[in-house]
Amino acid sequence: MNISKNKNKHKELQYIDGIPIPKEQTIDKESPARSIAKAISWRIVASSTTFIIFYFTAGTKVALEIITAAVGVEAISKMLIYYIHERIWANVLWGKNWMRYKLIRRIKLKFIKSKRRRRKHI
Repeated sequence: MNISKNKNKHKELQYIDGIPIPKEQTIDKESPARSIAKAISWRIVASSTTFIIFYFTAGTKVALEIITAAVGVEAISKMLIYYIHERIWANVLWGKNWMRYKLIRRIKLKFIKSKRRRRKHI
């Protein structure tokens, strides 16, 4: 569901016992948790790649030659590794669809249940 259509409208609500509760909405974009997980995993991959490249390029060469070689190899290899990394993440389903308002709904529904229980005991 595309949320941008309802920018000016109030979010869709359902009323339970007169209490407005936002409806859950599935959003076709990555959840914030998924984005953070991807950022962390990419940083680990990129840092490991840099370490390995410098490890294999460092030898008895002059510092300028080492840096030049490392940067050249790093630029090409990291683009290739990033592409592979993204393709792997494209096949990971976790976090692709997430429910908006899920926590708010859960809290309000808990409140309604407790309110109903109190009415039964009266």
